[in-house]
This record gives sequence, structure tokens and C-alpha cells, in this order.
Amino acid sequence: MPRIVLPEGASVHCTVDDFLWPWDHPTPVLMMHGFARNATFWNRWMPAIAETHRAYRPDLLGCGLSDQPPAGYRHTPDTIGAQILAVLDALSLARVHWVGESSGGIIGLFLAAAYPERIASLVLCNTPSRIPDHIKRTYALDCATASDAMRAYGVGEWCRQTLGYRLDKERAGEDLCDWVVREMDRTPPDVAAAMHDCFEGVDTLPLLPRVGAPVLLLSGDKSPIASAQQQALADALPDGRVELFSGYGHGVNLLQPKRCARAAAEFWRNLA
Repeated sequence: MPRIVLPEGASVHCTVDDFLWPWDHPTPVLMMHGFARNATFWNRWMPAIAETHRAYRPDLLGCGLSDQPPAGYRHTPDTIGAQILAVLDALSLARVHWVGESSGGIIGLFLAAAYPERIASLVLCNTPSRIPDHIKRTYALDCATASDAMRAYGVGEWCRQTLGYRLDKERAGEDLCDWVVREMDRTPPDVAAAMHDCFEGVDTLPLLPRVGAPVLLLSGDKSPIASAQQQALADALPDGRVELFSGYGHGVNLLQPKRCARAAAEFWRNLA
């Protein structure tokens, strides 16, 4: 799998799923994981997506198989977006369908507003316009901030204590819950803390009118983070639509991966 060297010297790992004939050239798909997660969170989507599209799944710096951020690196929407633009340029991907989960959706919105020629459409899973204040307080545990809690407890233990807010534990089996905790625990506390600080203060609503690409929003209707914001997001977007999963909380990308992937594929077919 390719590794893309950034100007800072660190490299980003990108999983490529390509099962098409060489002469088939549909718009490629870029799949961006959420906060402190990695490309493996998309595994169960791939059978449906890869039937018709080449898919590219980068790990952000500090996550998955990518390098750790170099000394002095600052996590901001711009620097994270620059990682993805470097991946697109290195792999000669002029224009992609974006699939993003949680903060991965937020990154896609920033890029679609700033570089509309690069983003053909967006499928956003569990993506809020902003993190609600009561969730911020919950994520902080007994510390001042969520980032302090991650450094104090470690990412895995912090994730275990707050898991019900990013994964519907009533719908998820014990194996899935344990796997999510283990995978997020692979992200070093300082990296996770810096990424969380980056996204905690973001509010995407002001930039949504500049996102001209079609957007499909996927969310459980009982998500404590995202469900209440989905219609506001769709209304603020020039071309937004919502598909809610009745009776589901947060984490529909993991709880209903086949349904999500098929919804994305149908969305792209309709655009074509």
C-alpha cells in the first residue's frame, strides 16, 4: 500500500481497494476515518463499495499505520486537510467522492468549501455540525477537558468510559465494543488529545452555504451527538439530504455497514 511523504517529513499510509478492470474509471472514493480511529473502521463497507469504485483509505498522522506527527506539528483543520490534499495529489486523484465518519465528515466539509473542484460529493456518517456542550462536559470525565482526560487515563480507557456516546451499545455486540476500544487505544494520548482539541471548537454551520457538492447525511435517529443536528445541516447545505436509521444511536457506520455502503452507492448512481 502506498505511503505519501509530507513536506514535514512524516508519511501517511493509504489503503487502496481496487478490484476494477484497468479501463474502468469511475470517480474514485476517499474514505476518511473519525477521531483517533483508522482505515480499518471502513472494512465492512468495502465489499459493496469496491464493486463499482476504487477506494482510498488514508490514516491520518498518528493513527493506524501512518507515522507519528513530527515535533512541533499543530493539528488544525488546515494542516489535517493538507495531509489529505497531499494524498490526492500523490495518487493523481483530481476529484473524489468523499466518505467521512464523525470528524472525518467535518474534514470533508472544510475541503469541499475550500476546494470545490476536488470533491464531487460527500457522504457523511454520524457527523455533527459541532460537539454539543453537554457532550464536551461528559467527555472530560473528572478532568478539566476531554484532552486532559485522554492524557490522564489513556485513549483506550477514556474511550471505554465514553463509548456509549460514539457507539450504540444496545445495538453493538461486546466484540465490536472491545474492538473499537482496542483500535482507538492504538492512537497515542498526545495525538488523540491534540486532534480532539482541534475539532472540539469547530462549528461547520457557517461554511455550509459554500459547499456546492451534493451531500448525503447518514445517522441514527437516536444519536446523542449527531441526530438532532442532521436536518439543520441538510437545510444549510445547497444540496443536502438526510437518511436516518430508525432506532439507532451513534455509530451506524459500524452497526449497519452494508446498508450505509449501499446507500452511498445508490447516491452516486443517482448523481451519475
